[in-house]
Amino acid sequence: MPTLKYLKKFEKDLDYYFSEILEFPYAKPQWIYMSLTHNCTYECKMCSVVRILKEYELPLDTAKKALNEIAAWGRDCEVVITGGEPFLRADIFELFDYGVSKNIKMEVVSNGACIDESLSYKIISSGIQNIAISLDGAQEATHDFVRQKGSFKKAVNAITNLVRAKKKTGGGPQISVWTTIMKENVNELFDVIRLVKDLGVECLVFHPVIVAQDDMQNTSSEAPFWIGEDKLYALKGQIDKIVKYQAKYGLVAFLHDPYLWLKYFEGTLTKQDWKCNPFVFANIGPDGNFRSCGSAFGNIKAAGIESCLHTQQADKARRSMKMCTKPCLQTCWAYPEADSLTQIIKRFILGVRESGLEQKEKRCLIEKGLYVLETYEAILSEKSHVCT
Repeated sequence: MPTLKYLKKFEKDLDYYFSEILEFPYAKPQWIYMSLTHNCTYECKMCSVVRILKEYELPLDTAKKALNEIAAWGRDCEVVITGGEPFLRADIFELFDYGVSKNIKMEVVSNGACIDESLSYKIISSGIQNIAISLDGAQEATHDFVRQKGSFKKAVNAITNLVRAKKKTGGGPQISVWTTIMKENVNELFDVIRLVKDLGVECLVFHPVIVAQDDMQNTSSEAPFWIGEDKLYALKGQIDKIVKYQAKYGLVAFLHDPYLWLKYFEGTLTKQDWKCNPFVFANIGPDGNFRSCGSAFGNIKAAGIESCLHTQQADKARRSMKMCTKPCLQTCWAYPEADSLTQIIKRFILGVRESGLEQKEKRCLIEKGLYVLETYEAILSEKSHVCT
């Protein structure tokens, strides 16, 4: 029912808020990144994944069991298939079919190297929600320097093939581009917008570069590809143009205030600006190890996702994330809607009031919302008695 969307959003926000406060996984991960393989067509200079776990491939039956658990949650979760290069897996479409049949939102991130005309039609017809192509420069030389000679043309061809297939098919997933912000492309970020718009891309997302995928807290001005002080003025100029364009034409999806990129590269970003919620994101590696940030806290081959979420190692990892003083600004770890209980309640009440529902329906929704809040109040009361 449409009226339930207000209540579901309220419940979700409360789940993340109280999960963080009470250090218990009442909430389920919003984002589950599933790395089927770390094998790749390239060895990108800013990516360490290809040097990790190359001998492992996540078994299809293990991936399907994970999808079964995720589907059973009945939550609005999103599974993002990643790698390495996920289209090196011949069974990837069987996994897509399985996830879609379970009503799970499925996405995939690719470098585009394998996406020829034939594969593009299979992707567009697969039932997934989003296909994202990595494009790290508006100029061929920039992208190829970061990744590999010829990779720019392959990425552009992949986008062209996908757009053409979607037009001929009349529907399909959102076609996106993900661009990593780094010193090599800082002067052409706005030009990426022009490029992808002309190609027919529907969404563009910028992510600031990280030092190492396996160590999100390792941020350093000495790291390769880091935007140093001498280029921050150029970055601000690019942000100004991107913000102005987005306000008028859309296309760019801001997952947070883009001016935080400046603080990130300055090293002045604090938890008052942006903070992780340790319950929002989870990653399944090709070896089956399950983690959020830092060390793995279980393996889904042996125990399944739910068991992994409740281990002592999971508690330790989540506490470490809460204490982290070096925000990575990777938005899959953030859930700012759950930072303030007062704001959660205000948003819910205001949304119901402005919903256009009948007065009786509004009152019923408010009462159901209060019941959810009282449930957490009871948990808090019980825990306070245990502590005393």
